[in-house]
Amino acid sequence: MVRPLSLGELPPSYTPPARSSAPHILAGSLQAPLWLRAYFQGLLFSLGCRIQKHCGKVLFLGLVAFGALALGLRVAVIETDLEQLWVEVGSRVSQELHYTKEKLGEEAAYTSQMLIQTAHQEGGNVLTPEALDLHLQAALTASKVQVSLYGKSWDLNKICYKSGVPLIENGMIERMIEKLFPCVILTPLDCFWEGAKLQGGSAYLPGRPDIQWTNLDPQQLLEELGPFASLEGFRELLDKAQVGQAYVGRPCLDPDDPHCPPSAPNRHSRQAPNVAQELSGGCHGFSHKFMHWQEELLLGGTARDLQGQLLRGLAEHLPAHESPSAVRALPGRLPDT
Repeated sequence: MVRPLSLGELPPSYTPPARSSAPHILAGSLQAPLWLRAYFQGLLFSLGCRIQKHCGKVLFLGLVAFGALALGLRVAVIETDLEQLWVEVGSRVSQELHYTKEKLGEEAAYTSQMLIQTAHQEGGNVLTPEALDLHLQAALTASKVQVSLYGKSWDLNKICYKSGVPLIENGMIERMIEKLFPCVILTPLDCFWEGAKLQGGSAYLPGRPDIQWTNLDPQQLLEELGPFASLEGFRELLDKAQVGQAYVGRPCLDPDDPHCPPSAPNRHSRQAPNVAQELSGGCHGFSHKFMHWQEELLLGGTARDLQGQLLRGLAEHLPAHESPSAVRALPGRLPDT
């Protein structure tokens, strides 16, 4: 039998462990941090004693430095121009922005929004009156959105990009133009009378219904107002811009529309227009000379026959450019849903 061990007695086979050198290694590894801590602690203590001894001078110098920095805030400028923050100096984007400002002026900055319309099925054709009617309804819905801000109501016509209202000597005509001057919208609808529906604003003349772009014939208006006012300057302006009959001389997508003007080419024939033929080569805004929207801006994925005639398109565009002070619409694209 094995004799039980008494209290405090070690077994005969017990071997004491070897003495570890870890405490020496630990002490050596902590020597540098401890020295640095003691050094900085003494340095900060000495600094604190000097500050306490000259507290008045330190407080005065601190107030002087704070006042100098506060004065600098008066001339500080917070950069909010995205071009300055994100556009590399001397880059191609910087050169293009400089060219745009040089040609259009410093106030011509805007951002663009685009609506994209595609067919329900892949390879479908959107160059049909039905597709353009859907395009029109979506664009009208977007253009009629109103926002109340700072006690005022804002819509597209109030903040859109406009190419500049001309100065007319006749006060009545000048006020009418100011109310009717349209937003710059690049859209395939400009090939048709329905493009006028995207333009807001109206003007009033005694003895006439409200004048809007949907019923405005500048040539006829000049003939009616000619005997009552001198409009030679206005007539010359319209001739130079080649406004003509504006939108009322363009075909209607829906010739059965009761508001389709009698001057529309297909008003009496009641035949739907050939959309592909009308869009071939692009469209014009209200000015044929200065507002020509190339076909590439309006359509995407086009197909042509052997003679180069436009057959169909896979997408239509209607982009809108907007900024805090401007919004303008360009070739827009809308989902066909």
